[in-house]
Amino acid sequence: MAKKQSFSDKTGRKTEVKIKNHIKLIRSGRSDKTGALRFNEEMVHIPDGKSAAVVVKELLAKQA
Repeated sequence: MAKKQSFSDKTGRKTEVKIKNHIKLIRSGRSDKTGALRFNEEMVHIPDGKSAAVVVKELLAKQA
């Protein structure tokens, strides 16, 4: 059987799990002048104790 070895095992470093608290929200819409499809991106901070899905739903509800 083959030995399972990861890159961190090869380098001898221990990896730490980082919890990321930012997501990139990409919204789409039509241009007023040309009608072309446009994409707008925005970095959104996720507060502690909330899931990303809940925060995105709140932001989209405010927009509508």
